[in-house]
Amino acid sequence: MAKRSVAIPSRSINPVPHLSYLIEAALQDSCDQPPDFHENYRRQFATLIGLGATAILAKGNWTLSTQWHLLTFLSYDDDFTQSKDKFERLSVIAAEMICNAITPFTFLGMPRYFDDFMSVMTHVIYPASMELADKKRNMRELLQTLFEKCD
Repeated sequence: MAKRSVAIPSRSINPVPHLSYLIEAALQDSCDQPPDFHENYRRQFATLIGLGATAILAKGNWTLSTQWHLLTFLSYDDDFTQSKDKFERLSVIAAEMICNAITPFTFLGMPRYFDDFMSVMTHVIYPASMELADKKRNMRELLQTLFEKCD
């Protein structure tokens, strides 16, 4: 007699495509900005990836995929914010690296540099001037929801 199985919908969604979409949209929007904007944005982007890698290393989960994500990110030229042909791949790599860092951050008890991680994440996803506090709060809530799905 064959066993019957019942498909149960997953409680969570894969947040990588959603996060990747937000990152790619921010990269697209940043194309028309002046050179000093690009320098600052690239620095923030690199800080985000570096803090994520730090959390992964601190927990001891350094995997080949994490190493590949970091090395691939580092292989991009300094002008990646103006290279539209790289945006899709770069945004997926960044989203995967970020999601891979969430569990280590949780395991480590959200160390002080988690706040730095969240702050720079907000600036990477919403690089325009965020003068209104409610916009910052809404972005942080959206990120928190996505991060809950990364676990």
